[in-house]
Amino acid sequence: MISVTEFFQNYNPVKRFFFHLCFWFIVLGMQFISYQRIDPDNSWLLFLKDVFSLLSIFYVTAYIIIPRWFIRGKFLLCLLWLVIIYAWWSVLTYYSAVLTLHFLSPAERLTDYLQFMIDKGILGAFRISSITDYLLDFIFLVAFPLTVKIVQSFMSIRNIKVNLELKNAELELNNVQLELAFLKHQINPHFLLNTLYSIYVLVSDKDDRGEQSMMRLSGMMVYLLHESNQPEIELNREFQLIRDYVELERIRYNESLQINVNLETDDAHCTIVPLIFFPFVENAFKHGPRTSVSNAWVKINISVKNHILYMHVSNAYRELPKPQNYVGGLGIQNVRKRLELYYPNRYTLETSSEAGIYSTELRVELLEKENKDQ
Repeated sequence: MISVTEFFQNYNPVKRFFFHLCFWFIVLGMQFISYQRIDPDNSWLLFLKDVFSLLSIFYVTAYIIIPRWFIRGKFLLCLLWLVIIYAWWSVLTYYSAVLTLHFLSPAERLTDYLQFMIDKGILGAFRISSITDYLLDFIFLVAFPLTVKIVQSFMSIRNIKVNLELKNAELELNNVQLELAFLKHQINPHFLLNTLYSIYVLVSDKDDRGEQSMMRLSGMMVYLLHESNQPEIELNREFQLIRDYVELERIRYNESLQINVNLETDDAHCTIVPLIFFPFVENAFKHGPRTSVSNAWVKINISVKNHILYMHVSNAYRELPKPQNYVGGLGIQNVRKRLELYYPNRYTLETSSEAGIYSTELRVELLEKENKDQ
């Protein structure tokens, strides 16, 4: 049996017609039964009046007034429309009462009601002495159908907004994933060329470090091209990437660059979004030693304690004029976007450049593993 959710998933004109038909059958059926209790033979004209007035009021309100005025907050115009449809219904009620008394023979109870309408005149719905009676009849007639339509309109708007937000979130995620893919393929080409050359020299000299360096570079490539595709990865694997990268940079710079690295965690199974640290570490080596004339150094401290991740990366720095139309910092921008996406309201990222030192500090509140699984 088809569910209500499945019914509305593909709400086409045929289903709309069927739904409206069932809805009016119930609403007007209740109205018909109420008239039958008063006078089964002579109330049909009043029933037709209610059918015509209710359908005209409902469809004009539902497809013109609600989307153009009510949803847009034009409540004064909506109030004016209420007065208009109230007047429209009262005029139809007056003339249907006149016609019923002149051409039919209603029962005494119905006759008293019709005579009351006629005595009050065509504007009886606006007289102080009778407005309460008219309003009660009017509200009884239109309140339920219009309330259903207003609620349905708000739910439709809410669903549209939710779907739009989901699409925007999906586009943002896709954009970040594309930027991450770009980030993984934009490792400094000078690093790769110099590292390969250094490995070649070591291998030619039959230095054991040549084989070790080749393994480190191979491990980095495997991580960047394959393992980092996962939503999260163990922190120790990310640490290994940084260690491999740093050791390869040591070979490039020999003793000309002081490197201090401290990587520690109190949770061996801690996981994190991949490539969060690498752009900062790479920037420290790419910009620090190249722009610092003497005393070049790089410090990397990353630790996790009590589910709080703290990273501090700093390097010697000298401000140099940038080329015209220079565009940089794409990797850092990508990290900011991914931090906002995966750790909203749970991270701080600050950079500073002063006294010849460029530093980056990152603090992230990690969720406990049992909380992630829930």
